[in-house]
Amino acid sequence: MKNLIILIAAIFFINLTVEAQVKTTTTSKRKMFPHFSISPSGGAIFPIQNLKESFKPGGQFGLDLGYRVNKEVGFYAKFGYYFMSSKITGAPVGAYIEGSAGPRYFFTHPKLKSEVFLEGGVGAYNFRQDAYVDNLTQTQVDQISSTKAGVNAGVGGSLALSNAVDILVKSKYHVIFTPNGSSSFLTVTGGLEFRFR
Repeated sequence: MKNLIILIAAIFFINLTVEAQVKTTTTSKRKMFPHFSISPSGGAIFPIQNLKESFKPGGQFGLDLGYRVNKEVGFYAKFGYYFMSSKITGAPVGAYIEGSAGPRYFFTHPKLKSEVFLEGGVGAYNFRQDAYVDNLTQTQVDQISSTKAGVNAGVGGSLALSNAVDILVKSKYHVIFTPNGSSSFLTVTGGLEFRFR
C-alpha cells in the first residue's frame, strides 16, 4: 500500500511538472489595417495636348507615401520629378516637379493577394526649363520656373511579394491648369511598396 501511494504521488508530481513546462500558444488573426506605406518608383512620361508640340516622351521617378484605412480605402501623397527632351533644337530638358495628394479606392478579392485600385489627386506642378538660344530665330529664351495647380487620376495594381512588400504598377493622367487652358501628360509607373504596421 505504501508503494502504491508513492507511485501515485510520483505520477501526480510528474504530471504537474510536464503541464508547467508545456506552453499553450494561441494564434490570433494578424491586424492588417490601418498601415502606412512608402513606395519609391520610376517610369515614363508621355506629353499630350500642348506639351507634345514641344517635348518628346521622357522619364520620371518619385515617392508615394500612403495610409491604408481599411481593405477598401486609403490616402496617398506623391512627390514626383518628370523630365522630357525638347523637340526644339538646342533647347534644354523641360521638367515638372509634382506634389499632390488624394484618395485611393481598392478592389480586393479574399482568395487573391493582388489588388486593383483607383486613385485621384490634386496638387501643385512646378515647370522648369533653363534659358537657351533658339537656333531658328537666334533669340534668347528666358529661364522658366512656373508653379500651377493640377489634378490627376488613374488606375493601378499591386502584387504581394511578401507580408510587407508589394510590386506596384499604375498609369495616371495629369492635367495642369494654365492661363491659356491646360497642359497634360500621361505617366506609366512601376515600383515597390513597403508596408509598416
